[in-house]
Amino acid sequence: MNYIWIDRESTSTGAFSVVKFTKSYKLNGAKGVNLRVCADSSYMLYVNGKFIGRGPVSPGADFLMYDSEYRYYSTYSVILDSDEIEISALVTASALVLTEYPSKQPFLFLDGELFSNEKKIEIATDTTWEAEFLSERVEPLKTDYRLKTGKREKCKLVNISEKIEPSQIENLAEKKITPRTFSKFKVDAKKSLTAEYELDKIYSAYPYISIKSKGDAKITIESCEIDGVGYISEEVYTGSDVVHTSSRMRAIGKIKITVENMSNSDVIIDDVSIISSMYKTGNESKFKCSSPLLNSIYDICMHTLKICRQSIHLDSPTHQEFLACTGDYYIQALMEYMNVGDRSLTRFDIYRTAKIIELQKGVMFHTTYSLIYPEWIYDYYMHTADKTIFKDTEKSIELLLAKFDTYLGENGLIEYAPNYMFVDWIMVNDSDEMFDTGADMMTHGKLKGFSMHHPPKALGQSALCMFYYNALIVISKIYDIIKKPKEAEKCRAKAEALKNAINTHLFDKEKGLYVGGLNTEDRVENSEWLPKNTKRKFYLKQANTLAVLYGICEEEYAKSILKYVLDDLKKVEMQPYFYHFLLEALYKNDMLREYGIPLIEKYKSLLEKCDKGLCEAWEGVNGDCSHAWGGTPAYILKRAISGIEIIEPGYKKIKLSLDSLGLDKIEMTLPTPYGEIEIKIDGSKKEIKAPKEITII
Repeated sequence: MNYIWIDRESTSTGAFSVVKFTKSYKLNGAKGVNLRVCADSSYMLYVNGKFIGRGPVSPGADFLMYDSEYRYYSTYSVILDSDEIEISALVTASALVLTEYPSKQPFLFLDGELFSNEKKIEIATDTTWEAEFLSERVEPLKTDYRLKTGKREKCKLVNISEKIEPSQIENLAEKKITPRTFSKFKVDAKKSLTAEYELDKIYSAYPYISIKSKGDAKITIESCEIDGVGYISEEVYTGSDVVHTSSRMRAIGKIKITVENMSNSDVIIDDVSIISSMYKTGNESKFKCSSPLLNSIYDICMHTLKICRQSIHLDSPTHQEFLACTGDYYIQALMEYMNVGDRSLTRFDIYRTAKIIELQKGVMFHTTYSLIYPEWIYDYYMHTADKTIFKDTEKSIELLLAKFDTYLGENGLIEYAPNYMFVDWIMVNDSDEMFDTGADMMTHGKLKGFSMHHPPKALGQSALCMFYYNALIVISKIYDIIKKPKEAEKCRAKAEALKNAINTHLFDKEKGLYVGGLNTEDRVENSEWLPKNTKRKFYLKQANTLAVLYGICEEEYAKSILKYVLDDLKKVEMQPYFYHFLLEALYKNDMLREYGIPLIEKYKSLLEKCDKGLCEAWEGVNGDCSHAWGGTPAYILKRAISGIEIIEPGYKKIKLSLDSLGLDKIEMTLPTPYGEIEIKIDGSKKEIKAPKEITII
């Protein structure tokens, strides 16, 4: 593999720059070309002037990582219809969003083959490629087409330390979407004009604009999800005709164009659109019931899932965070199992997370999220029967277990963890006024209380211990599957000891509830992410939910604990993210029919806040409107109605226990490796159609 960059030092320092690389080849009768491409940090690939695709797929990464050892190349197959092929790649040398993870040396890698009747022609980046430093790309969100690009320059070979592997997923699909209200408009000489356009939904997209101009003009492109959320402003200058596509993806539900015509001739805006980007969904299943509200909630959850499916699962196309936010992607995977035929994106995310954990010796920035990782693996296996996932993740599981062994204290609880995050997106005051909606969730110290993003021990210890207990149980199941009985038994023994410690030290028998954590002194040094412990005692609904969900509490307490959680459950006490765990706990304790539907119906307020995408948090809390972590209704409704239980991995044998949840009519399908299961409920009439390969008991 040859890696090239422009032969000038000023572009190798990590500063923003865009370089166009070009090479032409004679076809000799070739009708097609296969290309493998990777770049740092990002590229746009063209063949004979036609846009082919952009990349690379994200390496993943975590907030703790400063270097990555892995990159992934994408493959493109292009049909040709000329006698010569010109391959071009526009490479941006710095990261524009979090998921673009830059290394110390920008590069382009490209190779492939032209197939002709005479011979196979090898294609590869080398010093014969030509490079152009694109002066017009001034800043990530500023382009000045009046600036002249210099001469084509030489390329040089550069050394890359990262391992380059093939991407395990298909390339992203892009689609041009034009607002329904757009029509071509003119801006008179020396005049300005502003036009705004609403899109039907929020999309992961790049702004696109076509301009006809004979003189200087400034175009400001402003986009947002809804007013006040996800705002981005971009400037484009031109003195001639130009078609501009932004290089930075964002969440767009609304776009505004301001044209300042500085010339003595008219400026024509031919087109204002967006180029939406999504990963394939496969066969998308359906859900319709007799409740219009539930249908709307389901639809917005699914739309948000789709726009978050990029080269990795995103928490949101506004944030575009690393794979560090495992809780988000775990919920998205569950939504996919109930609704989407394709499983490859989830598998690739798990694979990349395994690499992160290996590189960091068992540590992830969010301690609770690292403990959700094993269940993510196990569920993937149950839904696919793909045993190869265990080979790819076994080392990371071992490192995770070894690291958490070092966190245990003499009392059997986690006492030495670097933090207790993430629990939920709420604020808890250290006063009689327990909850606070007006504080910044990412701060502490100057506040009256604590953010449950990174709580002190008294608010986070119980949740972390409970996530750890569940991880040990799940890992024991994985060890059973891969025939490691000794390791499985060790995990079960650790889990039992931890369960006893939780019930001994964290359960208040008098109240019949679990405290958020101990009020004892911290055993590790306080930090930005671990505030000094408080002497107050808290009975958080999150920890009590987990105690029931994971079977930590005695069975006699389960329903009374859940009723405590549900009693006057305020939105400031629990965000849509944690509703996932609560709804799961209700389902497992046969309480979803009675309590689950009213909880899901609370999502109506999210739709009132924004009906174009799923809001990150309830009203009163800042957040984006394209956050799939709250999309669990699209999972739990189908799971609870079908009562599906996978007996043999990959749906070879399943159990179905239909429950209408009080709804009059339901029509839905569930994707499986063998095709869809169809379920219809009409009053007392229930109908199931399933592929013949599936045994239903």
